[in-house]
Amino acid sequence: MQDSQNPKNASSEIPMGELLSYHQKMAEKYKDTDPLQVTTSPDLLALMIFNGYYSMDNTPGAFFTVDTNIHIQNGSSTPIYDLALIICMDGKTSYRVPFTGTFDGTHLIQTGTAANTFGISLSFTHSGQQNGTTASFSGSITPFGGTPVTVTGTTYNNPIPYAQYIGEYYETVPLHLSPSKTTKTMLPVMKIEDNYQISYDITGNGTLSTVGSFSYNLNMYFFSFTEGNNSISLIMGTAAAGGFACNNMTVNNTSHTVVSRSLQTIPFPVMASNEIPSLTPGAAKDLAQFSGYYSLPSIAPLAFISIEAQYINGLGDDYVVMIGVSLDGVTSKGFYFDTSMSFVENKLTMPNQAITLTFSKAYDPANRSLASVTGTVMGHNNVTGYTLFNPVPLSAFGGVPMTNKQGVKLTVVNDNEVIYAGTQITTPMKSILYVPIMYILAYPSTNPTTVMSFGTDGKRGNTCIITDNNGIYVTYAIPNESAN
Repeated sequence: MQDSQNPKNASSEIPMGELLSYHQKMAEKYKDTDPLQVTTSPDLLALMIFNGYYSMDNTPGAFFTVDTNIHIQNGSSTPIYDLALIICMDGKTSYRVPFTGTFDGTHLIQTGTAANTFGISLSFTHSGQQNGTTASFSGSITPFGGTPVTVTGTTYNNPIPYAQYIGEYYETVPLHLSPSKTTKTMLPVMKIEDNYQISYDITGNGTLSTVGSFSYNLNMYFFSFTEGNNSISLIMGTAAAGGFACNNMTVNNTSHTVVSRSLQTIPFPVMASNEIPSLTPGAAKDLAQFSGYYSLPSIAPLAFISIEAQYINGLGDDYVVMIGVSLDGVTSKGFYFDTSMSFVENKLTMPNQAITLTFSKAYDPANRSLASVTGTVMGHNNVTGYTLFNPVPLSAFGGVPMTNKQGVKLTVVNDNEVIYAGTQITTPMKSILYVPIMYILAYPSTNPTTVMSFGTDGKRGNTCIITDNNGIYVTYAIPNESAN
């Protein structure tokens, strides 16, 4: 996630390549389809609520993904839903299986056939974020012609709908990575609008053009579309006071090179400069568990408070927490959780900023949120808000090493230990920063030279986009996507 002017951004690797390929197949599949003629089953919509990557405990690297995509065809305001089940029983081989079964809100039943490969009988529940997870399942998976395997799985994911990312996006450098390099951009390079409409600066001259067809993955918050000879990818996220964030990658389909740039909805928040971040054991860590982007519609449609924690090993093995506040979704102020503030029994008190908020964790099926806030924000009383986002620990990307054809190898041992390219970064990982709400690890924590962006990539399972001074490298838990 470096400056797009840096020529070392070019790479022969294609980040999110398996998911991008699947989106391209979706575009071909639905190119002559009238979205109004597509019937979406109630069972699919019910199962979509449990969308996510579930680590299974039957063997290292095993996983089960409820993988939901939507496709927008030729500017239609009606999405086509596409739900598949991605199954990896051995940490080595994965399969994408179309959802053809039934789901009653709790129980997923699907009969295995030679074509569908697996019989599935799983019971799902929202876990109330016990141990940070959001949902779990238990039951059995039966390879076609084999015997049932008892499995359990957990996920940190929560499906994020298209509408969450509505806003104007400007090119910048994420504040939590390299604030000294942030440069001002006057014109938006992208707009995500109501009714599934996206406008994008295709030519780079500041003119926005409407994107006709695109696809979106609810698990990785990943958009993709094609313009001319280029495939455009958007990996969405949050950026504390910067609002929503986007890692925008352009893949040239002839040279297979990648150029990456970073976008934010608020490129230049007003940052407090005289604060000393609090490393008080417990308080910052407790607040960090509520990391997320909390919409505050009771103030204004795009108002928010955003909590972004940075785990820094070597500085007390604790968290630095940034708090972003916007009353209009256009301008914002950013504050570090410092010694003037407190967080006691889930209540955040910021007397110098006139903010008092009480946080609570509970899954709300009405808006599918994971946590909520109530209180007072800068003169606005009886404020209420919620978040759909959930922080993910670094250890969630463990299981098996992530590799690629170039021989790069990345192993997440636990929350404090990473082995990269076969050379161990010793514990404690001094000056290394991890952002659980963005799945980003940076080294060193100031002016980083190496940035690791974690996620999942369809059948390839866990993935990491590694950017350093030599370019972009992409590693995968299952690098051979064409094996089945």
